[in-house]
Amino acid sequence: MADLLLPNLLAGNCSDRVCVRVSRFWNFYDTNNETKLLHANMVLIDVEGNSIHAQVYPPTDELFRTRVKEGGVYTFSYFRVRGSNICYKPVENDQMLVFTKWTKVEEVLAVPPAFPMYSYSIASPEQLQARIDIRTQFTDVIGVIAAISSIGTTQTKLRQGSSTKRTITIQTPR
Repeated sequence: MADLLLPNLLAGNCSDRVCVRVSRFWNFYDTNNETKLLHANMVLIDVEGNSIHAQVYPPTDELFRTRVKEGGVYTFSYFRVRGSNICYKPVENDQMLVFTKWTKVEEVLAVPPAFPMYSYSIASPEQLQARIDIRTQFTDVIGVIAAISSIGTTQTKLRQGSSTKRTITIQTPR
């Protein structure tokens, strides 16, 4: 069975197979009870850089937590494709995946070297300003690291002694 690219998925139950990198993996807890997990979330990227949000609900999340690691590449099959969440979408995609106890997971050991690691969409300062109080998109990237300096030492006025310092340059859209 050939792997489908993310844009080729159709809504509904899906027995097709996708090969994706788990770019991010995080938990979402009930805001009224921080010990109650509502769902685990993933941002998945295919070989062409297309991204999609995936969710898995308790108790099935335990199966994925032990088998799926952030940064790993996997094939998934037998999942549900549905419309994306209305609020706090982590990627620009109108669809998302829901993994169930029937979802098959296989780790890919021979990962192509050009397989993307991260999914991001850089927003200009004006776009960020326009997103204030807007809940449709989850904005968590403000730029791309362009340079990291070597560690140096600096003398501060307030403290006796020296402190270590590193300069990180973040590039934003022009």
